[in-house]
Amino acid sequence: MVIHIDLVVDIVKKVFEQYKTYNEINTQIQIVSSDLSYICHFDPHLDEVFLDSGRGIDLPRDVTLMHKTTCYTNTLSGWAPAGKSEFLYSSPIIVEKKTKYYLVCTSEIAHDALTLVIVELLSTYISTMLETNMKLQEVHLKNDHMKQITETVSAGSLSVDKFGNIMFINEVGGEMLGVRAEEVLGQPISKVLDNQAFSLDVLEIGMPVINKDIIIKINKGQYHFRLSSVPLYDNSNEPIGVMFHFKDIRKEVEMIVNTKGFFNFDDIIYQCKEMESLIQLAKKAALQDSSILIEGESGTGKELIAQSIHNYSIRSNHPFIVIDCSAIPRNLVESELFGYEAGAFTGSHKGGMMGKFERANGGTVFLDEIGEMPLEIQSKLLRVIQSRSITRIGGHEPISLNIRIIAATNRNLAQEVSEGNFRNDLYYRLNVINLFVPALRDRKGDLPLLVNKLMEKTAKREKREVPNLLGRVMEVLENYPWPGNIRELENTMERAVILANGEIDYLHLPKRLLIQNINLSTTPVQREIFVNQTPQKPKYVMEQQLIINALKESKGNKSKAAKKLGIARSTLYEKMYLYQLS
Repeated sequence: MVIHIDLVVDIVKKVFEQYKTYNEINTQIQIVSSDLSYICHFDPHLDEVFLDSGRGIDLPRDVTLMHKTTCYTNTLSGWAPAGKSEFLYSSPIIVEKKTKYYLVCTSEIAHDALTLVIVELLSTYISTMLETNMKLQEVHLKNDHMKQITETVSAGSLSVDKFGNIMFINEVGGEMLGVRAEEVLGQPISKVLDNQAFSLDVLEIGMPVINKDIIIKINKGQYHFRLSSVPLYDNSNEPIGVMFHFKDIRKEVEMIVNTKGFFNFDDIIYQCKEMESLIQLAKKAALQDSSILIEGESGTGKELIAQSIHNYSIRSNHPFIVIDCSAIPRNLVESELFGYEAGAFTGSHKGGMMGKFERANGGTVFLDEIGEMPLEIQSKLLRVIQSRSITRIGGHEPISLNIRIIAATNRNLAQEVSEGNFRNDLYYRLNVINLFVPALRDRKGDLPLLVNKLMEKTAKREKREVPNLLGRVMEVLENYPWPGNIRELENTMERAVILANGEIDYLHLPKRLLIQNINLSTTPVQREIFVNQTPQKPKYVMEQQLIINALKESKGNKSKAAKKLGIARSTLYEKMYLYQLS
C-alpha cells in the first residue's frame, strides 16, 4: 500500500483541527519520515499545518528515533539556544504494522507526562486515520473500477485519488496511453500525462463529465480520445478520487469502418434447384456494381446472401456496413446515416460524427429491413443513391461516396409502393437486380441436409457427439411449415442437441412442432408406423407415441382420442402436459 505525502498532510490537518478544540497545544509538532526527512509541521501560534521546512524543527543529525513514544534527554546538548534546555519527544506513526513516520516536538521539560500523552495520542490517531482512509479509498476505487470495467471492457480506465496520484490503470488504458501499470502506480498523473484533460475539476463541481473529445500527445504523436471523468465518494460523501474512462476515437472508427462480411457463398447449404438458381444469379450480380434488392421472409438468410455478394465482389477488402432500418430510433435515423458537424444540435459530440454511409466509403452498405425506413428519410436516401454523395447535418459541403447498396426486406415492397408506404422512385432505384430467397418450406430436399449441418455445428460447439435423429422426428420436422425459416430451424436443432442424450426423440422438440404435426395430419395413420412395441422400447416412449397416433387419427379431437385410448379425457390432458404435447 503506497502512502502519498499529500494524504499524510491532509490527515494531519484533519487530526489537529479536531484535537486542538479539546487540548491546548503550545509547541510545534512535526511529522518526519523514518530517514528524518521533513514532511510537515503544525504551528500552534499560526494555527496551521505547513509544508515549508524552514518553519519546522531543525532535528539534529545524530538523533536516532525509537519505535516507541519517548523523551530524549542526552541528544540535544549544544542544540538548544543559549541559556535554554530543550528536550525532544517522539512517537511512531504506524501503518500496517510498520513504522512509516515519526511525530516529534520539543519541550523545556524532560519526561513531561502530559506531553508524552499528547504526543502518543496524536500519533496513534494519525496512524488510525491514515490506515482507515487508505483502506476506504482502495475499496471504493477498486469497487467502482470493477463495476465500470464489467460494463466497458474495451475502454481504458484509470483511477486517481483526490490528490491526483494514480491508484489503478487497466491493461487497455495502459496500452492506449503508452505506459505500464507497475511504472505509473503511485505517480502523480500530471507527471505521467502532461495534459489538463485528466484533471480533478469534477471533484469541485461534483458532477461527471461525459464523452469529452480531447487530444493527447503521446510519444510525439497526437491521439484523439473520448474521455469521461466521474468523481468518487466514500460512505460519508467525502471525495476520494476520480475515475477516468477513455476510448481512442480513431481506433473506434477504424473498427467500425473495417467491418467485414463473415460469410461466403460456400457457407450456404443447399441442394434444391431454387437455391441453385438464386446463388448463380447472386454471383453474377456480385461482379456488377448495381443496386440489389433481396426479398424474402424473416429468417431465410438475406444478410448471409448480402455478405456473400460483398465478399465475391471487387469491394471485398473494403467495409461492409450493416444498417438495420428497423432498429435505429426515428429521431436519430438521419444523424446515424449521414453524420453531423460539430454543434449541429444540442447533445452532439464536440467534434461532430461520421455517418454510416461515410464510414462505408469504398465498400458496401447493407440496408436491412428497408421497408421500415421512414418516408421522410427515403427521399434523402434517394438523393444519396443518385448523387453518390452525402451532406452531414449542419454541414454545407457534399462528401463524395464510392459505395454499393444492397437492400433487404421481408415486406412486399411493390405492394407497399401501391399503398403509399414506400416511394416508387426509391423502389426502382434499389430494385435494379432482384433476388428472392425462398422460404424453407419451399426448398424441397434441403431440410435433411440443413438439419445434419446444424446438429454438427451445435455438437462441435458444445464438444459432444452428434446425436442420432430418429426417423419419426425427421418426419415431424418435414411436416412442420417453419414460419421462422432457417433461424427457427437452427434454434430448434440447437435445443434438441443440448437436451438429447445420444438420441433425439419427440420430447426433445418444442411442443409447437408436435401440435402442428398433429393438426396437419388429415389421413389416418397406422399405429404400427409410430409404435414399435418391443420389450426394449421404454414405456413412456410407447405411451407418448400412442397418444400422438390417437390424436392424429382423431384429427386433434381430444375427446375422440381419449375414447380410442380407453382413458378419461382428464387423463389424456395430464399425459399431454407430461409429454409436452399441449
